[in-house]
Amino acid sequence: MSDIGLIPVDWEARFDPQRMPTDAVNYIVNHDVKGPVLSPDYWGGYLIYRLHPKEKVVLDDRHDLYGADFFKSYLKLIHAEPGWEDFLREHQASCIVVPKQSALATVLTESAAWKPIYADSVALVFTSHLDEP
Repeated sequence: MSDIGLIPVDWEARFDPQRMPTDAVNYIVNHDVKGPVLSPDYWGGYLIYRLHPKEKVVLDDRHDLYGADFFKSYLKLIHAEPGWEDFLREHQASCIVVPKQSALATVLTESAAWKPIYADSVALVFTSHLDEP
């Protein structure tokens, strides 16, 4: 019998904290930050690994599952192009994890609708405070 494809029960995945938002996600978990959580597609799989099933993650890098219109709207968001907020409204993201030096981090920092709650050398975490009383 082959062990290919089987993951031992006591196996714990290791992720490079310089490439993945490990500390940011630890913050989300430890402070019970609510989703849906949005991040760049290349971090989505990691967020699903860490947050599922407690919190919904908006997307990951399986582009073929989402369709062309979804992906075009996502790219507008990630590049902080005019109308970037539309994607967030459509997908009801209430938490965003973004690379520290990204265009989206810049516009979120300047937005009255989003509040930074965590920052490190890799990622920033924002929550929507439009729903706050």
